[in-house]
Amino acid sequence: MRDIADIHARISKAFASPAAADMAEPVPEKVVPALGLRQDEENRAPRGVFAALFSRISAWRRQRTVPRLQHALKNAEAASAAKSRQIATVVHEIRTPLNGILGMTHLLGQTKLTAEQQNYLSGIRQSGYALAQLVEDLLDYSTLEAGRFRLNNRAENLRHLIENVVEMLAPRAHEKRIEIAATMAADLPDLLDLDPGRIRQVLFNVIGNAVKFTAHGGVLVRAAIEEGNVAIAVIDTGPGMATDELTRVFGEFEQAGSAEARSGGTGLGLGIASRILREFGGSLSVASQRGAGSTFTIRFPLHFAETAQSGTGERNQLLAMSRVLLLAPEGPAAKATVATIETLGGRCRHVANTADAQMLIDRAETGPLPYTDLIVDHRLASDYANEKAHAPLHRILLVNPEERASQPQDFFDAWLIRPLREKSLIDVLSGRLRGFGTRDALNDNQAMPPPPVIEKHGEGLDVLLGEDDPVNALIIRSVLTKAGHRVRLVDDFPTLIETVLNRGTPLDLIISDMYMPGGDVFNLLAALRAEEQEGVRPLVPVIVLTGESREATHREVLLNGASRVFAKPVDPLTLLEEVRILGVLSTERQQAR
Repeated sequence: MRDIADIHARISKAFASPAAADMAEPVPEKVVPALGLRQDEENRAPRGVFAALFSRISAWRRQRTVPRLQHALKNAEAASAAKSRQIATVVHEIRTPLNGILGMTHLLGQTKLTAEQQNYLSGIRQSGYALAQLVEDLLDYSTLEAGRFRLNNRAENLRHLIENVVEMLAPRAHEKRIEIAATMAADLPDLLDLDPGRIRQVLFNVIGNAVKFTAHGGVLVRAAIEEGNVAIAVIDTGPGMATDELTRVFGEFEQAGSAEARSGGTGLGLGIASRILREFGGSLSVASQRGAGSTFTIRFPLHFAETAQSGTGERNQLLAMSRVLLLAPEGPAAKATVATIETLGGRCRHVANTADAQMLIDRAETGPLPYTDLIVDHRLASDYANEKAHAPLHRILLVNPEERASQPQDFFDAWLIRPLREKSLIDVLSGRLRGFGTRDALNDNQAMPPPPVIEKHGEGLDVLLGEDDPVNALIIRSVLTKAGHRVRLVDDFPTLIETVLNRGTPLDLIISDMYMPGGDVFNLLAALRAEEQEGVRPLVPVIVLTGESREATHREVLLNGASRVFAKPVDPLTLLEEVRILGVLSTERQQAR
């Protein structure tokens, strides 16, 4: 017992305050409660010296652990930010050589090539555009990670937006021998307030993903209004997903499906689409079952671009006089056609064989409501061509753009191109479009059209081109020269500004990269506009080319005096058309003087 008492005294003496020995009465010690103590125990004094010892040890460990954790957290955040910047920088630099690849394929397509060489070139072009899409996905990912993502809303027609995306993806679907179609509810407004670029990106990712994983059947897109939200359902007949795949399908760099299907992308598309929709205040959800297909639903708040809902009462009466019989195989295309006709106020009956079609037509002829139109899918056109002609009916061929040349035309009065556009359907069924020569050109899909030939203009412009990348310079210079313009090339900003300020240089237009050695385009614009304000030179339009995709950067360049800003890679024909417009405006200004 004496040993224990001695130990107790030594411990008490060791942990006593130095000032306590000089004081007449002991001062009670303030103890920081150890981790794990309940709230009512925090103010309770320790029962003994051992409790005080353990309390001090716990406090000491906390004092060392918390700063260490905070330091580790700061290091992790800094490393994550650095990684995001590195991804953004590397991917941004990829766009320069990619621009060269796409531009050189365009120039090569303008030369005389054999059919075999055109086929190889088409493959290069398709791979280039696929790579461009991956680059855009990675740039969006880094932008979202850096917290610099912004929406740019404006009035836009959502129906046209959906139709455009479905039409762009149709060649990919038709190559796989699957269907793709879209139908929109009658109460979907004409104009909505949204960011069309971002919604297009979401649609392209979600619908493109459905096409990618569907081998049989097809993809159906349905748009409607649900409880104050726009709801766009993308329904596919693909393999479906198991429960474990559903839990990770929206994760970044996650992919589901077979190894062959997963090899076609990065696994970023659905994750980016989901995050974009969250910025809209919406969501992306999925319902799926293995072997039964999947349904992805895009939702975002309904914001009208106009004070009242536009065109609802009119849209559901546009085809009120039409009674249509559809002869087509079962599938998404037939469902969309029937749904669209009925949405627009018409009546439509679908059959899948010519015998049923003949029976219904004969029966309806003797009744009060005979059919006004017969739409025949091209896959059943040869069977229908052997049936007797139905003279009173307006006969329409529904055909993929790739199949038109091989289809019988003598039995039909007009045709429709799949996937259907609402306007084309209305025009054909109402009789405004008849015959094969008056089809809707906008609905004329092509898997990979040959590059259009550059037309040479009579009077060319004197163009000063600032571009330090030799491949991009070669592309732009060649395109402009082929169009009849005279191009002078410089590869740094000091030389560019010196050339601009030289009064003896003929100058109608300046095309410049945003960043080159020795400065940026703001230096050029400041020097040029200063001379123009002094009245020593006429106004010279400036087109700026940049890899920057941020709207704020484009706006800043325009506010500083640029005429147009194009993001790289710029389509050569788009650039040529803009050069032509600016040239006309410049000529008109000079004549006005």
